[in-house]
Amino acid sequence: MTYDLNKPRVSRDRARYLDDERRKQTQGALAVVTCVVLIAALPVQAFILMLAMGAVHGAFIAVPAIGYGTSVLFVLGANLVIGFIRRLFRK
Repeated sequence: MTYDLNKPRVSRDRARYLDDERRKQTQGALAVVTCVVLIAALPVQAFILMLAMGAVHGAFIAVPAIGYGTSVLFVLGANLVIGFIRRLFRK
């Protein structure tokens, strides 16, 4: 194994600090990607809910048909409730 003697040595504390910073950047990027995916999936979920409610409305007239805006609000509300329930039962 060869060593580059011209390269400055990095202390153990500095190496740990750099490793922690790299890990924080990776976690931050993962959080951003997760948020973007969740926000991008919201319109798809709302559209599927709207189509499903329209199909049920076609079969049973007692079920109201909902529009796209209402289905977006339903999906947001369901996601909030599910998140709250998950936090309640988290160990």
